[in-house]
Amino acid sequence: MILSTHAWLQRRLLPVYLVSGAMLVFFPYVYGLGYICFIVASAIWMLERTRQQLERNINLQFTQYEELLFVGDESRLVLVVDGVDELDRLGLPLRIRLKTSSGISFPAHDRIPSVLDFEIDVGRARHELVVRAEYRGPATFEECVIAVTLPFRLGTYLYERPVDTRWTILPSLLLHPPVGTKRLALGDRPLLASPLRNPLQLIGSKPYEGEPVKEIDWYATAKLGRLQSKVFQQTTLDTFTFALDLNGPSGYTLHHDFESLISQAAFITSRLLKEDCKIELFLNRFNEDGTMLHVPLQEGERGIRFILLQLATIHPGNRFISTDAFTRMVERKRLKQSHLVWFNQHNLYD
Repeated sequence: MILSTHAWLQRRLLPVYLVSGAMLVFFPYVYGLGYICFIVASAIWMLERTRQQLERNINLQFTQYEELLFVGDESRLVLVVDGVDELDRLGLPLRIRLKTSSGISFPAHDRIPSVLDFEIDVGRARHELVVRAEYRGPATFEECVIAVTLPFRLGTYLYERPVDTRWTILPSLLLHPPVGTKRLALGDRPLLASPLRNPLQLIGSKPYEGEPVKEIDWYATAKLGRLQSKVFQQTTLDTFTFALDLNGPSGYTLHHDFESLISQAAFITSRLLKEDCKIELFLNRFNEDGTMLHVPLQEGERGIRFILLQLATIHPGNRFISTDAFTRMVERKRLKQSHLVWFNQHNLYD
C-alpha cells in the first residue's frame, strides 16, 4: 500500500524534519519553526502508522457463483471487505475501483461498463456485484485498486490488489447473426432421416391398415398392385464431423465475421449432442506443438462442455491453417463413415 500525499509529507523527509526541529528549537526567534518541524514529523509518523494498520487489516475476498458463462448471461459476484471495523474506528472512507477485460462488464454502469468505482459502506462487510458476459473468451479483472481517503486533503492510501477471479465466456448458442442456416446440412442424409429434422428412417412397407394418407407408400403400392403403407424406425446413433474454417475469401487470413461461424458451430453442436449424436471437430488452428486442433468423438453434456471450451479459446492472435491445406487435412484424417459438415465463409449469408 502506498500513500499519495503532499510532497512535504513524504516519509523520506521524516529524518530531515526531526534533525531540523532539534536544531531550530534551541535558537531564539526561530524556535517556532522547530516546533513546526516536530508537528510535521509527528504527522508523517501518524500517516505511516495508519498505512501499516490498513495494510495489515484491509483485504478483499471475491467469491463467484459461476466460472462458465454464455455470451449475454449475468452472474453475481460476492465481495467481502476484511477490516471494515478498523476503517469505522478510524473514520476513513473506502473506495474500490474495478476494471474488467473486454469479456465482462458491469450492467449497472452504462456510462463506462468496464469500470466500477464505488464507495464501500463500512457498516457491512459483504457486497454483491453483478457482471455480464459480453464477448467470447477468457475474462478477468485487469485492475483492482483500494483507495482510503484522508481528511483535510492530506492524501490517499492506494493499494492495488491482484484478483485471481476468472471466467470463461462460452460462445452464444443463438445464431449470430441468424443467417446461413439454409446452407448448413444440419444432419440431412439420404432418405431424409435426420436427428434434427426427421428422426424416423424408412425401412420398408406393409399392407395398408388405415394409416394417414401421408404414410402411404405409393411406390410399393404401384409395384405390388395393392395399397401399402410405410414402415419407419428411429435412426441409429449418428456420427458427424465438423470442420470449422475461419478463413476469409482469400483462404489465408481470418474472416472478419468469424464470430458468426463459431456461434453456428456451437449452436449446432449443442443440438446434435442433445439428440444422442457423436461429433468430432476439426479447427483450422495450430496447437502449441504445431499440429491441427482435432477434438475426437464427443457425446452427451460432457461433450458439449468440452467442445464449447475449445471454441471459447479461439483468439485472433492464433496461427491458422490455410483453407486448401485444411481441406486436405480434414479429408485425410476424418472418420469416413461420419457425415461431414463444413462451417466456413459460404455458410454466413443466404
